[in-house]
Amino acid sequence: MTTVEDSIRSVLEALREYMYGFYPERRRSDPFPLEFWTIEDDDVFVEFLEYLPLHMGITNSGEVPNLDQMSEGFRLAFPVYFLEDDYLFNGWTALTNAGTWLLPSVIDAYRRIGLAAEADALVAALWSCQRDPDDTDAAEAAYKAVGSPFADDDMRQEALSEFFRANRHLFRSDGGAV
Repeated sequence: MTTVEDSIRSVLEALREYMYGFYPERRRSDPFPLEFWTIEDDDVFVEFLEYLPLHMGITNSGEVPNLDQMSEGFRLAFPVYFLEDDYLFNGWTALTNAGTWLLPSVIDAYRRIGLAAEADALVAALWSCQRDPDDTDAAEAAYKAVGSPFADDDMRQEALSEFFRANRHLFRSDGGAV
């Protein structure tokens, strides 16, 4: 049976290996720590966050094994950056892709992060997805009707980066300060 610690280690090892594809020189000269949240370079830290969901072992049913037992940093980063990645490749279809299986977690994460306006816009999109799971246009319209200032990708990304930079300790299993 896989423990939570084994799951986290596996995720972190896969993520680090993936990041060496972008920074091959770091493997020899300045290796990335498994605990990516300790990386001093803010830009690299944010890149780790952005690629984290790709390595979390999501199942065909849309679940991440042991996510509910992982530290808060992982529980917040996974749904947010999963949706962000889908926006990048699929635009507004990301809302209906996330639908009722992921949007509730994203909404909770945005509330905890302090972006209530974004959470409210996503609640409207979720309601739309509950009415018609395949109507991307309706989900987009519902989201936009709320008028979140974080609908601007740059503003949202900056706010997310600021939160995670200021709260790196949330990735530690003991919740202690880094």
